Amino acid sequence: MYKNKKIITAVLIAVMALIVMTYVERILQPGYWIKSLIKVTVFAGSSILYSIWNKGNFFELIGLKKKRPSKKLIFCIVFAYAGIIILYLLLKNQIDLNGIKEKLLAKEGLNRNNFIFIFSYIILINSFLEESFFRGFLYQVFRKEGYEKAGAVFSALVFALYHISIMDGWFNPAIMALGIGGLFLTGIFLQLVCRHEGSLIGSWLVHGSANLAINTIATIMILS
Repeated sequence: MYKNKKIITAVLIAVMALIVMTYVERILQPGYWIKSLIKVTVFAGSSILYSIWNKGNFFELIGLKKKRPSKKLIFCIVFAYAGIIILYLLLKNQIDLNGIKEKLLAKEGLNRNNFIFIFSYIILINSFLEESFFRGFLYQVFRKEGYEKAGAVFSALVFALYHISIMDGWFNPAIMALGIGGLFLTGIFLQLVCRHEGSLIGSWLVHGSANLAINTIATIMILS
């Protein structure tokens, strides 16, 4: 594996993506739409360039296929939404909700006039962008080279590390550590969903449902 050029290339792309997006989140801190454009360029752009370099099909590379959703997928979609809402209700007394609200309003430029558009983008587009990069591109490169388990672990790890800079300052260290561990397990879970459904569409729908739950909580916070 350590001498496999395709895997080495994918790992380097993942590391560079983490560095760039952390720099954007922590140092540049542009407006939400500028940051989203950078993210599209980094995540989608690197995947597309890899598929061109490898003389492959982009949609095949990310594992996007037309598949009929299974009954288990519907359960996973509901579970993702309900699970996050329940977790929020259990931990809300341990979280500085006013602090998170202030950070969302200041850092992301959210307000009562634009949050519907931003949240719609997060649920539909951003979830697909992340799935196509983590569960699609990164995992598929490892899988096609015969290292499926390593690919699942690596993509879940990068997925968790990516969200550290986004959530920085939201929670106390204990809750933050719990959140990072939870994100890693979420990455593994989404990978299993994607594998079971035989298409990226499965994990995309579950991810979108999770984002819907998070945005439901954020909406309550903004309007309160």
